[in-house]
Amino acid sequence: MSTEMERKVLVNKLIANFQEWTLTSWKPSEDMLQALEEYLVFFSLKDICDVNHIKQSLIFVINERLELNRKVYRYFIDQAVKKGEIFNYHQKLEIGEAINRPEINFKEWVSDIFQSHKNLEYFLILAREIETKKNRNFMDLDKLLKAQEKEKHINDIIASVFCSYIYYCFSEDTVHKAVNKNCQERYFENYWEHLKYFHSKQVAREQGLSIIDVDNLFDELQDYDRLLSQLIDQITKIYDELTNHCYLAIIIGDKFSCKWSLIADITIFCEKFLERPIDRTYFRWQEVERQTIDYIKNLDQKNCNFQNGNEGFTYKDCYLVYVDQQEKSVLLFEKNERDETLIPCPKCRTFNVQGNSYPVLGVRSFECKNLFCGDKSKYNRGKRYSLASIIRQQAILDDRNIIQKDILKKWRRDIVKTYSIADIFLFLIKSYSLYGDTVVIYSKQENLNNNSIGRNIKYKNLGFIHKIIDNKLAKKYRELSFFKRFICIREHEKQCLISNLSKVPGVTLYQGDAFQVLHQLKSESIGGAITSPPYYNAREYSQWSNIYCYLYDMYNISKEVFRCLKHGAPYLFNIFDYFDNENIIVFSDMGKKRLILSSYISFIFRHIGFTHLGNIAWDKGEIEGHRNFNQGNNSPYYQTPLNCWEHILIFSKGYPAFELSKLPKVIQEKPVTKMVGGKNIYGHSAPFPEALPKLLFSIVPSEEIILDPFAGSMTTGRVAARESRASINIELHQHYCDLSLNLLNTQISKPLQGSLFDTEIFCN
Repeated sequence: MSTEMERKVLVNKLIANFQEWTLTSWKPSEDMLQALEEYLVFFSLKDICDVNHIKQSLIFVINERLELNRKVYRYFIDQAVKKGEIFNYHQKLEIGEAINRPEINFKEWVSDIFQSHKNLEYFLILAREIETKKNRNFMDLDKLLKAQEKEKHINDIIASVFCSYIYYCFSEDTVHKAVNKNCQERYFENYWEHLKYFHSKQVAREQGLSIIDVDNLFDELQDYDRLLSQLIDQITKIYDELTNHCYLAIIIGDKFSCKWSLIADITIFCEKFLERPIDRTYFRWQEVERQTIDYIKNLDQKNCNFQNGNEGFTYKDCYLVYVDQQEKSVLLFEKNERDETLIPCPKCRTFNVQGNSYPVLGVRSFECKNLFCGDKSKYNRGKRYSLASIIRQQAILDDRNIIQKDILKKWRRDIVKTYSIADIFLFLIKSYSLYGDTVVIYSKQENLNNNSIGRNIKYKNLGFIHKIIDNKLAKKYRELSFFKRFICIREHEKQCLISNLSKVPGVTLYQGDAFQVLHQLKSESIGGAITSPPYYNAREYSQWSNIYCYLYDMYNISKEVFRCLKHGAPYLFNIFDYFDNENIIVFSDMGKKRLILSSYISFIFRHIGFTHLGNIAWDKGEIEGHRNFNQGNNSPYYQTPLNCWEHILIFSKGYPAFELSKLPKVIQEKPVTKMVGGKNIYGHSAPFPEALPKLLFSIVPSEEIILDPFAGSMTTGRVAARESRASINIELHQHYCDLSLNLLNTQISKPLQGSLFDTEIFCN
């Protein structure tokens, strides 16, 4: 702009046009006027777009911001679904823009986009109908908003429309060059290409996915800690080499008898190995310390080091894959390392952004602060974005990333049957890397053809395998401060007299704290145990301040179970790695993640002295909720599976006195039906099916006493009674004890007085 006077004239003209076209009496504030004059310094009169283009862009902004075409857009999407057509995120954006832009003939646009589609004629009929109904004219903005909104929001909405209107008064390349000096140096119309050139470190794809095939690299005949140390060493190196917001996959098969112990230790290490201060206001370590010390009374605070947080990869999923009757576990981890580098706004490309928010731990988001950005919220806030979200959008935008439907169908659940290890590699590469990425596979065998996948596949053998590596890394892992915050022996309180609530012979039910009740039982008096514990903060009856408090309870109760079990006795432990916040880094929703409860339990049990023998997968079939459904995005990074199986961890007290081969690797059993018409007809929110205690009965002699320390609705005790087995059941809550007795008495037509062993199992 040549002079200040000309800028003022242009400002008045732009405002007058906006008011005339939208029939609004709204006027920008003094602050906005000043900001507009400062913004126009970057442009000259010749940069202003054709008035017709500006008008059409303004109608588009109004349509989009006020959702004036929402009904016709929804109608098109819903009718397409009836024909089996589910659009992905990017396609929905394109459809919405085509409907909202007045200059686009929607019927012609559909004809062009769907020209080879089998349902083209059907879509054309829909498009013709929508073309007659979509808004393509200016509206009386004041009148429209008064009918739609509360008075206090109207000024913000009109300001939002006005600011984006100013953006579209100039061509996008002109705006980009005005607000971003990099665009003056070299201009890329495509935002992703711009990032690749000017922010290559942040979006480099030299290692866009790493896969470790453990079976193919290591021998079973080696010391466990040496094997763990080797893996820890390599995982640490991969973390440094892997591109941020990308994935690590680890495949472990039946070759290793210690498979599930190894899975637990690897998973915990991956998530917790970076022990360091977190210099962020959201890390309220003093509050975490206070909560933990208040709950764990005799904690050694000097060794806990609460001011350091534990970070690393983020655990995402564990697929169980069956190849020729062999079970392979595929662990998935995502690298989300905090990076403070500013990333320009995807719309206007300004660096005038605010970036102090984390939607997910390690993923920094930005909010565009350019007042005249073309992409704003309805109430005039800048849109939020992150590098991680940009990478995922790029996965959709590039058609070369599309994953074949047969692959998606096979891998939609997290328990899969397939034909070869190459099938696993193919799925991982297609679902967790981008076209053109470098994928590093740590394996001795090369199983894939680079040309058919569109990635640069590099195979690496772990050179250090042939070196002598001691077990120091495994020892260092076990000395993490993380473990010291809950591995603490609980003191026993004064014993209270407990009585058996059951009147059915062979069935003993105690109400009380499992830790205190178990302490009153004789050592080595129990022949086997099975339970499904309260999951951390999953139900209203199972709430802890943080994961340390929960694991402290699990540790001490399990220690008492260990004492009560006979040598060689089995303990089956059912648990699910569900979603919640551990509350040890941040207390908000950004801390929610897939919890690694099964890995924690394995570590705790082995620390106590249990032998971790294996895992039975409880396959629940098709689950009701499709939380992880990809919503039509047949692209990488959107393929999180439906979580359909739970762990039944197999432990024994020392060397097992039973045949492990009697237990299956998988049981297929639907969950207990409890919800009908929105009401819980069962009375308990998380009962397990009768098939689970029957697994224990298959390996424990009938004369032995069975224990369930978290009885709930007493499934274990009721099934044991039916099979004439003696059982001890412990439940904290009175209402579940009442429920258990009601269910038991319904099962037993003539309840008998007394119990078989009330006095036999108590300590002297």
